[in-house]
Amino acid sequence: MLSLERWIDPLTESNCYLLGENGRAVVIDPNHPRGPLELLERLGWKPELILLTHEHCDHMAGLEALRRRWPGVPAAATAVCSANLQDKRLNMTQRMEVYLTFRGKPGVSYPPFVCAPAELPYERRWETVWQGHRLQCEALPGHTPGSAGIFLDGDTFFSGDYLIPGEKVILRLPGGSETDYRARTRPFLAQLPPGLRICPGHGAPYTLTGEEWSQDGL
Repeated sequence: MLSLERWIDPLTESNCYLLGENGRAVVIDPNHPRGPLELLERLGWKPELILLTHEHCDHMAGLEALRRRWPGVPAAATAVCSANLQDKRLNMTQRMEVYLTFRGKPGVSYPPFVCAPAELPYERRWETVWQGHRLQCEALPGHTPGSAGIFLDGDTFFSGDYLIPGEKVILRLPGGSETDYRARTRPFLAQLPPGLRICPGHGAPYTLTGEEWSQDGL
């Protein structure tokens, strides 16, 4: 039976999700170099795939640690996300100390870093079947150029930094685009069906009512 675990980074309050079945795992947004890795080892799960919702460091800071621990495990991300993992400005590591100060956490040291590109880059969408479960990734630019949403079996949606409870979508960070968000992503989010389970990049999972997408204020 499929299990879903969530690890929350205490500093950035971002979520990493682990899907596990038969001792194997999919990692969505490895947000910390130690936390997700230690949870995988405690559960006895071996990762077979890494999925990224976008290129910001609070969602991929543990990517290289997973690659070192389990060499050969591929990461799938939009092609733009893959490229921006290698850019300290667009992956936000260059500005993370300032951002954390703005979020009420001053004095934190956050040295800039980059990650190697994704092994499985895609343009508009990508899908695979893992342990009999269908995973579908959809490019959703706006928050970042490389943002994506991920469906699991059609009834669960990993939304990254969209559909965060009580928060408007942030479009003003480096690479953010209100134009792309209005043209592509907002219409996509608006048509998601009520009853869909949402696993956001920050905050607890919840069931979609059909109103949350309108929080963006646009």
